[in-house]
Amino acid sequence: MSDQTDPRDEPAPFGAVVFLTAASAVAIIAFASLLSDPPGLKLLLLGPVALVVFEVVTNEVWWKRWWGAIPGAVAGLAVYFEGRDMLTDVMTDTWAHPIAYVAAWTLFAVVFALASRYPRTSFSAG
Repeated sequence: MSDQTDPRDEPAPFGAVVFLTAASAVAIIAFASLLSDPPGLKLLLLGPVALVVFEVVTNEVWWKRWWGAIPGAVAGLAVYFEGRDMLTDVMTDTWAHPIAYVAAWTLFAVVFALASRYPRTSFSAG
């Protein structure tokens, strides 16, 4: 056996994943604000999802470390919908939507990157 570890067994790079996902969310919101019609959900999901997939592929994060995408997505969706409703009470939806959108994607990236430090070896209940 070799002393080298499998590079796929490395966790997702925390700083890069969180920063680039948040920056991607900001870029998508900035681009969407320039459009005359409000963008559809597919456009709003495109940037951050593509970036996370890119990070997984380029850093060769092993599938056993991807499990964090599920709780990250749940937390991000909760922050987006609840945060947007809460912020709409305080400010207009014009500002509440982009703030909640960026916060949700940032939380998704944080949960995903942290979870990638704890690989799942089995997905059975036992």
